[in-house]
Amino acid sequence: MASGIQKKKFIIIGVVAVILVAGIGVGSYLGQTKKGITTGTEIQGAAGLKDLKSEGYDPATSGKEVITLKTDTKKNCGSTPWVIAEKKGFFAEEGLNIEYTGELTIPQRLPAVLNGTNDIGGAHINALATYIAGGAKIKGVTLGDVDPDPNSDVDPKYRHMRFYANPKLGVTTLAELIKLKNGQPIKINGTEPNCTTFIADNAFDHLGFNRDQIQYVVFDTDTAALQAAQQGNIDIVGVHPPFYKLAADSKLPQIFDTADTGLGAAAGSLAYYFREDFIKENPEGVARFVRAIKKAQAWSVKPENAEEAIRLTADYIGQPVNAVHYYYSGKGFPDELIQPWIDDLERNGFLKKGQLTVNDLITKEFDN
Repeated sequence: MASGIQKKKFIIIGVVAVILVAGIGVGSYLGQTKKGITTGTEIQGAAGLKDLKSEGYDPATSGKEVITLKTDTKKNCGSTPWVIAEKKGFFAEEGLNIEYTGELTIPQRLPAVLNGTNDIGGAHINALATYIAGGAKIKGVTLGDVDPDPNSDVDPKYRHMRFYANPKLGVTTLAELIKLKNGQPIKINGTEPNCTTFIADNAFDHLGFNRDQIQYVVFDTDTAALQAAQQGNIDIVGVHPPFYKLAADSKLPQIFDTADTGLGAAAGSLAYYFREDFIKENPEGVARFVRAIKKAQAWSVKPENAEEAIRLTADYIGQPVNAVHYYYSGKGFPDELIQPWIDDLERNGFLKKGQLTVNDLITKEFDN
């Protein structure tokens, strides 16, 4: 059985390469039309641009030649560093003009970078590794999200994800749910491999339960998955900080979070990436981006700035927010924040043993 699963997952890696090629035209079309939500709703790329630029910082006053970098509009849980970098002038002081091209769903973001519609992407380490194993010529240039140390005094609401039970099941712990299901599949939102599946798998392991009991169900957004849990269509829903309040207001019982993986800061690792050819041709733009986004992240995680970061994020994404992600403010790419994601891909059969190393995924040229 295990070998059959591995074979299927190795085939998936091969299919990724086909998707990358096929998705280029799709990403280009979506980037140009500013559409990207499955409902077909027109996304206000221009409005998002106006919202983020509202403080009036002008990169032309930096004394540097202005460089324009393109990315998606990010009306989602990952918007905080971008909002802060704009609202506090960190992009402008580096002479960077960030052009927001419109909102995209997760599967549309990589093709948009590969075809040049966008320059900057972001992905958790397992997704980044899958893209590269499938043939994408991209490299991570600096870390974004991480999990706060569970032994620190950082409020638990900043942990990368929380997982809540379907309230109709009448359980308040994962152990109770395992007992109730009695060996039957446990349905959780998630697309393998991404942060939700990585965290859930490792939490099951760390808490002494069998990850093979998990059955992942795909949803486009955290809010759609929350609705499915409320309606009893899935057993567990994993959501990100901007949606913790919505889950709490919906009376869903929390049964574990990223601290329950035993992985510490590595439970949330995300990297910002560029195409390899873009990095080679535009090293100054990449270097400026790394400096600016790291300043924004360092600002965001300071306790005295936390409430303002939450408010600015809520205003931008149009959702009630009581927490945002926690962000890396150190230097470089510590192996311990990346290697667990590679190991997990090997365990689940998405990568062959030793197929990729940390250095295959990132460049330390801009952050060391």
